[in-house]
Amino acid sequence: MKDRIRKNFSKSVKNYERFAFLQLKAGELLSKRLKLFSGLKPILDLGAGTGKLSQKFGKVITLDISFGMCKECRKKGLTTCCGDAEFLPFKDESFGIVFSNFALQWMDLEKGFREINRVLEYHGVALISTPVKGSLGKLLSAWKKAYREVFNEDDVLFEFPTESEIFNSFSRVRFKLLEFERKDFVALFNSPKEAVKYVNGIGAKNPFRRGRVNKRLIKRFYELFSENGKFPINYKVLFLTLKKI
Repeated sequence: MKDRIRKNFSKSVKNYERFAFLQLKAGELLSKRLKLFSGLKPILDLGAGTGKLSQKFGKVITLDISFGMCKECRKKGLTTCCGDAEFLPFKDESFGIVFSNFALQWMDLEKGFREINRVLEYHGVALISTPVKGSLGKLLSAWKKAYREVFNEDDVLFEFPTESEIFNSFSRVRFKLLEFERKDFVALFNSPKEAVKYVNGIGAKNPFRRGRVNKRLIKRFYELFSENGKFPINYKVLFLTLKKI
């Protein structure tokens, strides 16, 4: 799965910032929390993408699993490392802050939180925003129903983590929850093609995609996806502020 994720995001580099306006909006809200911990440096931006947010962070190292994204970060003059968040290539207690926007959902949660905790210094802070179950709700439910109707079987789709899975995962590591918040982000598109182009444009393709598609499936999916003539893309986002103890 990781190889597909890496390739999908590398392919999306050219147009990522144009399509990822909901992701960047969430990231901008998360970055405001950095002001509360201005004395903690350096910062690790985990799953930094193109580095658009990281440019404003000052002393920061960006990390992404996608070679294409890392290359884009380097073009912006950022200190960048290509790597896997489940096996961070840094020494223990290397960072005062780990910042991660829209990346945790692609990881093994427990491994991810353990690595974040390991590289944080004592009393360091993790600032995290991640989409949870219910994200892309209308799109995924329409696809599932259409696929079942056409092929009489279920497709294998990516599933967002539940809030409970996230809370349970970081609670097994030495973290204190300082604050959490839930926010909904929605964009309405005038056509299903525009909505799907948005998802594909940011590299968030289903890594389990079987490739079994026909015209009947697409037509039925479009019919089910419609909501009062619009086609919604939504993210239910959980914001976390965690302190290493």
